[in-house]
Amino acid sequence: NKMNNLVKKLLDLNQLEFGNNRVNMEHFNLVDVICNYLSSAEILFKQKDVTLQMDLPDEVYVWADEYMVEEIFNNYLSNALNHIDGERIIRISLEQKADCVRVSVFNTGERIPEEDIDQIWDKFYKVDKARTREYGGSGVGLSIVKASMDLLGQNYGVENKEDGVEFFFELDTNNS
Repeated sequence: NKMNNLVKKLLDLNQLEFGNNRVNMEHFNLVDVICNYLSSAEILFKQKDVTLQMDLPDEVYVWADEYMVEEIFNNYLSNALNHIDGERIIRISLEQKADCVRVSVFNTGERIPEEDIDQIWDKFYKVDKARTREYGGSGVGLSIVKASMDLLGQNYGVENKEDGVEFFFELDTNNS
């Protein structure tokens, strides 16, 4: 299963990096996509004894590729679950800006060393190799995020916070 997942991720990444992947821009409710995904991941939160905090409005319509957005959110949430520690809190929030919305996925736990921050988007890069091996991480998830966000032409990133790490991405709310 691990090998199949890795091969699938590498094929997806290859398609994204070489521009063979069609971006299917559509107008959809981002909150529905996030809530549906969180609902399907509920058992993972229970297994890892995670407190999920959400700051989501009822609806926010965006222009993007829904499949890509779900993959980006999936990769951020998987990272949060795999690196959670301390108070074991994951916080999902949406911040409305002028022409876009910022989606943030925060988890309590160890911060990313400053010397690694720029490299985490590189294929196969792992900050803590021993820990990554423990949960089966491949080092491909964040490179898929980077390739997807570059294709969408939108902002994304990571910020160390006092008690954890917050990953974010932005999506257009206007059709222009």
